[in-house]
Amino acid sequence: MTVARSHSLSKLKPLISVSLISQSFKSKPPSPHLPPNPNPQFQTPSKLQPLTFFKPFSSSSSQPLPPLSLSRDGNYDEAPAAPVCPGCGVHMQDSDPKTPGFFLKPSKKDPRSYKLGPHLEPVALESEFNGALKKGFVIEPEELSLVSKLDGLGSESKPEKPVVCARCHSLRHYGRVKDPTVENLLPDFDFYHTVGRKLALASGTRQVVLMVVDAADFDGSFLRKVAKLVSDTIDENAAAWKQGKAGNVPRVVLVVTKIDLLPSSLGPTILEHWVRSRAREGGAEKITSVHLVSAVRDWGLRNLVDDVASLAGPRGNVWAIGAQNAGKSTLINAIGKYGGGKITHLTEAPVPGTTLGIVRVEGVLLGKTKLFDTPGLLNPHQITTRLTREEQSLVNISKELKPRTYRIKDGYSVHIAGLMRLDIEESSVDSVYVTAWASPYLPLHMGKTENASEMVEKHFGRQLQPPIGENRVKELGQWVRKEFHISGNSWDSSAVDIAAAGLGWFAVGLKGEAVLSIWTYDGIDVVLRNSLLPNRSFNFEVSGFTVSKIVSKADKASNKSQRQGEKKKKQIDHQKDSVTC
Repeated sequence: MTVARSHSLSKLKPLISVSLISQSFKSKPPSPHLPPNPNPQFQTPSKLQPLTFFKPFSSSSSQPLPPLSLSRDGNYDEAPAAPVCPGCGVHMQDSDPKTPGFFLKPSKKDPRSYKLGPHLEPVALESEFNGALKKGFVIEPEELSLVSKLDGLGSESKPEKPVVCARCHSLRHYGRVKDPTVENLLPDFDFYHTVGRKLALASGTRQVVLMVVDAADFDGSFLRKVAKLVSDTIDENAAAWKQGKAGNVPRVVLVVTKIDLLPSSLGPTILEHWVRSRAREGGAEKITSVHLVSAVRDWGLRNLVDDVASLAGPRGNVWAIGAQNAGKSTLINAIGKYGGGKITHLTEAPVPGTTLGIVRVEGVLLGKTKLFDTPGLLNPHQITTRLTREEQSLVNISKELKPRTYRIKDGYSVHIAGLMRLDIEESSVDSVYVTAWASPYLPLHMGKTENASEMVEKHFGRQLQPPIGENRVKELGQWVRKEFHISGNSWDSSAVDIAAAGLGWFAVGLKGEAVLSIWTYDGIDVVLRNSLLPNRSFNFEVSGFTVSKIVSKADKASNKSQRQGEKKKKQIDHQKDSVTC
C-alpha cells in the first residue's frame, strides 16, 4: 500500500501488468479431460488463452515473401499469387531491393512503450486513485480490458495507412522515382492480351470502358488503337446479339480530364462538340457518353459516377484506360469520394507510368461493381517519352493555359523551347497571328528564319530549354520538317491548330492562305486540327527570347532573395571587421 500511494497512476500501470502475468502463470491442477502437459511450466491458464497481449512485437518472425515471376497483371484475379501494392498494382516482395515491388515491412509498435511520454498527463491533472486500489485489490485477468483502456488513455485512433512499395513511397514523398532502372525489368504491359480479350468476350459481366484523355494534350493522349479495338468489338457483339447469339456489347465513356487547365472562356458545349469530332476522327465511333471533368476541382464527377453506375449495373466491370500521365489514378481517387465514399490509395504523381499493374478497386461504385485502374499505355510518339524527369517537369502543364501571341510575316519563325519551331514560308497576307499554347515554364523565341540554324547551334540546351544541356540535343534525335497548307477567314480568332504530342500547339489565325513548316524531332506526332482555343491574346510578344510572367516573377523573387542574402552577408562581414579593429 505504501508503494501504491507513493506512485502516480501512470507508474502503477507496469506494476499492474506484472501482477497480472504472475497471477496468470501460477500453476493450476490439470483438467481431468486433458492429457498432462509434459512442460507444466509453460502451461497457459484457460482464462487468458492465448496470452498474446504480453508477447513482444517483432517483424522478423514472419517469413519473407517467395520470389515471383515479373508481371503487370496486378490483382485482377480474386486471389493474386502475392500481395499487390495498392498504389501502383505491382506484385510486392521484400527480398530484393533491385527488383520491382520491393517494400520494407513496417515495424510493429508496442503500445506500452511506443511514444509513451507524449500520452502521459501531469501528475497534478491525474484523477484520484479509486477505492479498489487504495484497499490493495488486484485486478483479475477478466478485467484486462480495463488495462487496455488505461494504456490507450490520451491516444487518438488514426486510420491505418496502407503499405506501399518503395517506388510509390518515393513518388508520394519526394515526387520522383528513386531508381528508375528497376521498373525497366518489368515486361511491357500487354493491353490486348490482359484487357482486350476480356472486353471481347461475348458473354459474362457487363463491361464499361472509361477512356481517359488529357484535355491539354488531347491528340497525344488519345489512344487510337484502343478506340479501334473497342469499336470493332462493339460491332461484332452487336451483330451477334441481333442474330440471337450471345453478345456482350461494351459501353464506352470518354472522360476528358484536367479541364481546369483550359481557359475559363471556353464553354462546355463548344468543348464537347470539339471532343466528339476529334474522337470520331481518332476511331472512336461508338461513344456512349462524354464527360468533362476536373478531379482536382471536383468538376463533373457526380454526373460521371451516376452515369457509370447506371451503365455498369450492380455487378459490372469498369476499366479505366488511358495514356501515361493522363490522370486515371487521380480520377479514381476523386471518384471514391462521390461513389461508395471509400478512400482509395492509388499513387498520384506528375510522372509518366505511375501505375505498373492492374489495380482492382472495390467499394468505390455501388453494389459489387469492380473498378480497375490499368497501367498507362505508352505512346512512343509523345515527346515526353524522350525527356528526363527534370525536362518533363518543365513541359508538364500544371497551371491554366495562357495565350502568348505573335504577329509575324513571311520569313519569321517561333520556337517553343528547343522542342518545336514554326516557320512562315509563304503567305497571301501581310500578317499572320501565331499563338503558342504550352507550359508557362517553356521559353519562346521569335526571329528571322534565316537565323534558325544558328539558334540550334548556340541556344538549344541553354536559353532554349528543354533539352537541358548541349549533349541532350543530339540524344533527342534528328530535327525534321513537316509542311502544312492552311487557310483562314479572320484575324480575330485562330482557324487551325498544329499540335505536337506531349508538348502543346501553335494556333494560327489569318485572313487568307499560307504555307507553314513545323520542325521537331523525328518520330513525334504532329497533327493539323480545328482550333480548340480560337481566342488569342490582345498583347503581342516581342521578338527575341521571352518567358511567361510566372517565370519572370519567380526569377525576380529569386534575385531579390539572393540580393538580400548578399547584403546580410556584407553586414556580418562589416561587423566582424569592426570587432577586429
